[in-house]
Amino acid sequence: MYRSLQLVLAGLIAMVFGLSALSRRFPDVAWLQAFRYDPPRLSQEQRARMRRRANIHAGIELILVGIVLPMLYVAVTVMFFNDFTTTATALVVTGSLLCISLGLTAIWRNRRS
Repeated sequence: MYRSLQLVLAGLIAMVFGLSALSRRFPDVAWLQAFRYDPPRLSQEQRARMRRRANIHAGIELILVGIVLPMLYVAVTVMFFNDFTTTATALVVTGSLLCISLGLTAIWRNRRS
């Protein structure tokens, strides 16, 4: 019963997507236009605001990766009973500092413009 219900729902969803594609392909068929979805048009100012917000979020994500990277290295090293090596520690610290500096740079450049 559950499997047949899933198949029916999947078929209905596929049919709606198909009708939506057909409504864009044939704009002169009136009854198909009920299935048409036109996303709202954004102004240039709204696009610029969204772009700035996305850049800030990317900068924050890079900073968080830079903070989590050393913790992850320590956790994996301890979990697998390995020794801390100088080379691996230097690579992790370098990668962490690089991610943090790139994140701060992205946020700084975004705030200035």
